[in-house]
Amino acid sequence: MLSEKKPWSPLLCDELIEEILSCLPVKPLIQFKCVCKGWNSLMSDPYFIKLHLSKSAAKDDLEHLQLMKTVCLGSIPEMHMESCDVSSLFHSLQIETFLFNFANMPGYHLVGSCNGLHCGVSEIPEGYRVCFWNKATRVISRESPTLSFSPGIGRRTMFGFGYDPSSDKYKVVAIALTMLSLDVSQKTEMKVYSAGDSSWRNLKGFPVLWTLPKVGGVYLSGTLNWVVIKGKETIHSEIVIISVDLEKETCRSLFLPDDFCFVDTNQF
Repeated sequence: MLSEKKPWSPLLCDELIEEILSCLPVKPLIQFKCVCKGWNSLMSDPYFIKLHLSKSAAKDDLEHLQLMKTVCLGSIPEMHMESCDVSSLFHSLQIETFLFNFANMPGYHLVGSCNGLHCGVSEIPEGYRVCFWNKATRVISRESPTLSFSPGIGRRTMFGFGYDPSSDKYKVVAIALTMLSLDVSQKTEMKVYSAGDSSWRNLKGFPVLWTLPKVGGVYLSGTLNWVVIKGKETIHSEIVIISVDLEKETCRSLFLPDDFCFVDTNQF
């Protein structure tokens, strides 16, 4: 006969302790994992992690921000980031950002962040690899399978990172614009990878582009979104939003209002 589970505290029931702990910030939670085996097991439980995340997202007392800026120094734009208090934005119009050191892993740099999980990309001779890092718990995932695109004489690659609540998986979307040769038009390819999968999948329906976005995909409600220029870049070019549904893994174009004025913040 199995022995009954001992309560974590002689004074409070386990359900009440769970409720209290789920309301705390991440930093003290990590420290409290050392209190006892029960607390350590609780804080590693997927249900508790989702409960804590839902409560954190529901808070409307925004006091802290992570500012990100994309810097294009190589074939993959690097992400510079700085944490700051919201109140400091009212006292300083200029905040310096610094290159994000991705888990002290040489060759990896940040391309996206979602729900406290960071996505890093490394460029290798065969293509690219991604991995995920929880900065709070210091847990690093295994590297993904190698991502490769059609061979060519030049390529620009952009990444987006987000969460698919329907499958409870984090996904990476990669867009590549490859110049096949000097006299052949460029080829646009799009691939998606789910954390834990054994391969990348082709994503159909992405429009042919001449100009890739300068920043990574913006995650919003289960979708990744890019502002892109459709067709050749001229004064008459059409600016659209390319939106990828992470659940259906489909892509569609969203047209901007006629009176919408687009400002490229990367120029400032």
